[in-house]
Order: sequence, then structure tokens, then C-alpha cells
Amino acid sequence: MNSITTKLSGVTYGDAQQNIKIFGCKDVGSYALVREPDNPHDPHAIRVEIAGRVMGYIPRGIAKDLAAMMDAGRRFLALFVKRNEAFRYDTVGLTIEIVEVRDVSDLRRLFDQRRPADA
Repeated sequence: MNSITTKLSGVTYGDAQQNIKIFGCKDVGSYALVREPDNPHDPHAIRVEIAGRVMGYIPRGIAKDLAAMMDAGRRFLALFVKRNEAFRYDTVGLTIEIVEVRDVSDLRRLFDQRRPADA
């Protein structure tokens, strides 16, 4: 699967706003994708989180296909792209890139690509 870049949905529910303001930054780098098959609003729901803190959800249109792949055992990771902020509003959002991770070498390659040259 090619990577998918998307804005998260559900960023105004629960503690998502506070969590994005704290953890929605380049220094954090990546987030876990967690299936929620028992979610009463969407059986294909995929939560984006870091250390148990919810950042938001994968939009429905993407989640439907991605959920099937995750349910089949494929693993994915969300990488930070940017925090979305509007000048006049206090609400923030998060844009992520969804990538498939097959093994540890994929993780090393992803993080090496994102590491600044002088690091």
C-alpha cells in the first residue's frame, strides 16, 4: 500500500484538542493506529493515539479499507505531517501520513528518512 496523507476527524471530542496541542508536533514523530471494531458510531473506526492519548480518528472513507487490512493482520503507523491551526480559532487539527510497517527494517527506514541530516 502506498502512503496516505489525511487530516484526522473527531479532533474536538474528549481530550483530543489538548492532546494535539501537546503531542501534535514534529518532535513526537509517530502515532499508533488502533482498531475500534466495537465503536457504536462506526465498526471500521480507527483511533490515532500516542501513549493511550487520543489524537482523533482516521476519516470514514479511508478507515473502511484500512480497517479491513488491519483486521487481516497488516500493521500501519501514522507519521506527523503538520498541526492544522486557524488564526482566528482555538481549535487545532492534525495531518498525518499513514504508512504500512512490515518489520523492524521498515521502521528504521521511515525514521532515518525523517531524521534531519545534521542529527
